[in-house]
Amino acid sequence: MSLHAAGLRPAGLLPVPLSVATRSKDGWYELGWPGLEPRTPSLDIFDFDDSGSVTSPNGNDPVGGRFGEATRALKVVRGWTYTSKPKLAVLHFDHLVGATGAMPLISVSAPARLKAALRVPWGAAGTSDLSPSLAAAEKLAAAHPGHDVRLTVFSDFELTDDDTASVYERLRNFPGLVHAVVLNGEPPADLEAENITVTKVTSGDPVGSVATAVHRSLTATRRGARTSLLRPGQQGVPR
Repeated sequence: MSLHAAGLRPAGLLPVPLSVATRSKDGWYELGWPGLEPRTPSLDIFDFDDSGSVTSPNGNDPVGGRFGEATRALKVVRGWTYTSKPKLAVLHFDHLVGATGAMPLISVSAPARLKAALRVPWGAAGTSDLSPSLAAAEKLAAAHPGHDVRLTVFSDFELTDDDTASVYERLRNFPGLVHAVVLNGEPPADLEAENITVTKVTSGDPVGSVATAVHRSLTATRRGARTSLLRPGQQGVPR
């Protein structure tokens, strides 16, 4: 069986138009073909740090558009999704503010719910505590047995939890894969674990760096997905 998709390039790369202001001179970046849906249902949980160290004008969102790039990657994957197997939930460190709950990626309500969630939510205090949203992610994972669960955390990991050692221990014991997207900082040694993949995104990286990291999380168990290349030294979520 062969697949033919309008606009699919011979190398299997989909051109994604840029929609946010960035430091790049280029208006386009490419994400790999997301492949066919996974045989096993999946749940991707995105958890965003909206603290001042990330969101301020001189903060650690190095490419200036983590939400816009996450949205682009989601659109590419959603465009090749036809069943309710792939699910997504969005959390913010300021839990419960901005939380969506789990939803099938192809649900009719998903675009509107994601548009509202993929931004700094109204009422966010800007906490650097990971524990409340991590607890919500643990509950979501427990509520979806039989799913491949992936937690992707977007943060500079300048955490202010009372017991950061316990928080990192919970990440290492999370019932699924963890993808730590470290924004403009050095990954803490506590993130070294078999179930945790670290992607560093720095101010010197090109536009699309966050999108490629998101794409790798979303396509980790999809069949035949084309990898979106990151700069040397970065790795995607293990397959």
